[in-house]
Amino acid sequence: MSSRSEELYWIEPGTGDTYPTSYGEYRRRREAQEKPPARHRGLGPEVDRQVWQHWHQRESPELDVVLTFRKGVSPRVQRLVSEVLGSIRRGHPAGEAISKVGRRFGLRHRQAHAFISSAIAFEVRAQHEERWSSKSSLVAWV
Repeated sequence: MSSRSEELYWIEPGTGDTYPTSYGEYRRRREAQEKPPARHRGLGPEVDRQVWQHWHQRESPELDVVLTFRKGVSPRVQRLVSEVLGSIRRGHPAGEAISKVGRRFGLRHRQAHAFISSAIAFEVRAQHEERWSSKSSLVAWV
């Protein structure tokens, strides 16, 4: 503890920051150092509620990712891809699956990755609610 113009203060170990010994002054100094609230929270509880409701109501589009083989891909590479996808389905990370299956095919990870990348194509499609539309065979049956 030291005295600076008759005011007692202490130095926080490790940081060298000085704080007054009176609790009120200490609290004011520490609150001034705290981070300000997030921008939307500083605007009031109504805005916070609006943001929260908007976030919950926002619907993300349902997407399908369709993987296809490019023309002329050899059956060996098709089998390699199917085994990698099967390994991923069983819970293995993609990199580990490619390495493990590639070794069984006598390929290094990089070679297996190159074969897979050149063999497959993908397309992202939005799902449609045709499953329950009047055109659906299930709806027609019921």
